[in-house]
Amino acid sequence: MSAEGTSWTRHEWVGSAQEFHELDLPVGRGVWSCVVESPSIILGSTQLASDVDESIAQSLGLSVAKRHSGGGAVFVHPTDSIWIDITIGRDDPLWVDDVSASMLWAGEAFVRALSPWVNGSVYTGAFESGHDGRTVCFASTSPGEVFVDGHKLVGISQRRGRNGARLQCVLYRQWNPQLWVPALVDADVRQRTSDMSVATINVSANEVIAALMAELATLA
Repeated sequence: MSAEGTSWTRHEWVGSAQEFHELDLPVGRGVWSCVVESPSIILGSTQLASDVDESIAQSLGLSVAKRHSGGGAVFVHPTDSIWIDITIGRDDPLWVDDVSASMLWAGEAFVRALSPWVNGSVYTGAFESGHDGRTVCFASTSPGEVFVDGHKLVGISQRRGRNGARLQCVLYRQWNPQLWVPALVDADVRQRTSDMSVATINVSANEVIAALMAELATLA
């Protein structure tokens, strides 16, 4: 393992969702706190832009971004959501070649970090898209994600490359679908997403990140 992979470095970033996704983050153990300057809908890498009505999004004060990892759309907000990217190098002991198991360690770290506030568990089964998971991230179920009483708390998507992996994690302090769901084109998806129950955690981003950093520091 390289020397840069022996400890975790915390980074703070403020800007637009698209700008952060376009950043080429350094390889090695890093925890990136991303605070968006304005609310945004972030589409998955293979998701159709037509899933979102950009004119309605604009009327709601939303930007529409595209990420380089898979899955459905994710809503991020300056205060209602907590967005954390975790990076590791390919030579890190935490790297797992099997993609279906490659995020489990991160989910387990979140469960331990969030245990003072919620009783979460890591999903270890196969990916399930459900009715709308290809359109809306929190409607799907992926191995490594964290759930509380059957409701998703931490959504994770992953960007893997030649040099390492970037795990993109979002959880909500408040779940307010009315802020962004009207921009979804499909009426049935809008209704189901509006009715969807999502686990939330009313804790500051700094507290969550500090607890996560403490847990990650215990990993080999």
